[in-house]
Parts: sequence; C-alpha cells; structure tokens
Amino acid sequence: MYKKIIGLFCIALMATVVGCGSSHPPLTIVTGTVTYDGEPLADATVAIMPDSGDGTSKPADGKTDKNGNFTLVTTFPDGEIVDGAVEGDYTLRIVKYEAVEMPTDQGEPPADGADPAAEMMAMMGDDLDVSNPSLINEVFGLSYSTNNRWSNKCSVGAIESPTTLKITLSSDGSGKIE
Repeated sequence: MYKKIIGLFCIALMATVVGCGSSHPPLTIVTGTVTYDGEPLADATVAIMPDSGDGTSKPADGKTDKNGNFTLVTTFPDGEIVDGAVEGDYTLRIVKYEAVEMPTDQGEPPADGADPAAEMMAMMGDDLDVSNPSLINEVFGLSYSTNNRWSNKCSVGAIESPTTLKITLSSDGSGKIE
C-alpha cells in the first residue's frame, strides 16, 4: 500500500518538475546605440511594441547608458526578465525625462480610523506637479510618429542573428534607424 502511494507521489512530483520549465518563446538579443544631435543619448528609455496582435510578440525595453548603448529585455507575466526580444516587426519609441525624486517623508500607512482617500489627497496637496516635460523631441515617444522625417518601425531578426540598431535622432524631429 505504501509503495503505491510513494510511487504515485514520485510520478506527481516528476510531472510537476517537468511542467515547471520555462514556456517563454525564444528571444533574439537586441542591442544598439542612440545619438541625439550627434551626441550619445544617456538615460533614455528605448521601447518596442509589437505591430501584430498575434500574441507571440511581446513588448521589450531598455535604458541607455552614458554612451547611448542599450540592450532590450522582455518582461514576462511570471515576472521573469530576459535579455532579448521575440522575432517580429515593432514600433519603436524613445523617451527621456528628467529624473523625479520621490519624497521620503511621506507614504506612512493611515492612522487607525483615518479615511485613506482623505489621507492620500492631503499628501498630494495643491502643489502636485504631474508634468514632466520630455528632454528630447516628443515625436520620438509617440507610437504613431511615422512620417517622412522619422520612421519608428523596426524588425527583430531570428534568434540565430542578433539584432543591432543604430538610432540617430535630431531635435528637429528627424531621425533614422539602421
């Protein structure tokens, strides 16, 4: 009797272990460089959104370093972050905002009996500034900004051939992706 129970337990355990493998699609490493008015664009976010709605492609993004270099990563619903992007056609967006420092003296839980909504409104105050203007031409952050001066379409190749993007942007709203 115990041998049967132990045998069934072992089979269930093996099925669980085998079933827990990564079910993520294969990714292509995507790296690149961004320049703005001829200079490396540091601390900008480069993001790609899939053009097709077939469910196989996923958004990917990366942050540029001080030399304008970036590597895209894909974040999966299970929270795993993996270098690369799924093969396919994408719309590329680039944004750069001034860093916003979060206040450290707020965020305490509401006192017993306090109205959480009222507490939140009081923390926000009348001087809440939600505007954070772009530090680069805003056309590069728009998903629909395909025109004769800037085409924000790009493709990620097959897994065997890593993709390298050279992105050249200008403050006048023109740019190119090579």
